[in-house]
Order: sequence, then C-alpha cells, then structure tokens
Amino acid sequence: MEAIAENRTKRVFAENEAELLNECMKSVLLGMQSLDVVEKVAVGELNAYVKQQMGEYAALSERVSCRMKELDVEPEIYGSFKQKWQKKMVKLSIFGDKSNSNIAEKLIKGTNMGITDLTRCLNDNVISVSDETARIASDILSFFSGSVEALKKFL
Repeated sequence: MEAIAENRTKRVFAENEAELLNECMKSVLLGMQSLDVVEKVAVGELNAYVKQQMGEYAALSERVSCRMKELDVEPEIYGSFKQKWQKKMVKLSIFGDKSNSNIAEKLIKGTNMGITDLTRCLNDNVISVSDETARIASDILSFFSGSVEALKKFL
C-alpha cells in the first residue's frame, strides 16, 4: 500500500480514505431511508423533526459525495434489494405500534448502530486518512449523537 500524502503525524492511504468515506455514506443513506419510512407514519412534533432531519442528512450526504469526487473515490452502491429489505425491516419494526414513542425508540437504536459502525471504522483508519475525511466522519458522529439526544424527548 502506497501513501498518497505524508506529514509529520500521519501517512494517508487512498484505500483508507475510500473505506471511511464509504462507511460515512452508508451510515447517512441508511438513516435517510429509515426517516423516509418514518415520515409517513410519525405525527406532530416528531414528524416535523423527521422532516428537518432529512434536510440535515441530505447536506451530510452531499458533503461526503463531494469529498468522494475530490478524491476520485468510487462509491459502493448498496443494491436495491438491500435497500428494499432495510425499508421493510423499518416498516416491520413499527408495524404493531406506530406511536411516536416506539418510532423514536427504533430511530435511536438505528442511529446508535450507525454510531458504533462509523466510530469503529474511524478508529481503524484515523491515522491513515486525511484530516478533512476524519473531520467529515466526526461531524456525522456528532450529528448522530445530537439526533439521539433530541429523539429522547419523544420516548
């Protein structure tokens, strides 16, 4: 593996940049897909919150996409089967109980899974990715953490 950049504190590798950026994109897209399903059943303040979150997710997705283009990273596309399966799982998880409390609980669980996966990937690659890519991942993690805190009021 050949470094694409070096400085006193780290050597940056293209493979690690691609891995972290793809994990960022996966986390953001999964969140957007979940919110897309939830938006159709959430009511009142939770529905308004979900709509606002969709805009935040779109902005994060755009930021990751732009960074991928800058670095000529090919995004891993998650097939339509996997996307349909994930949407069905979200629908099933709220099928019997469409209360805002249940929806918030499921969103918190999903967001926490995203936090875990992205944190693991960032920790594995932090010394071999650029500061900009690490900052994007950190910003997504901060956004996810804030989302979890905000969703707690709907429990």
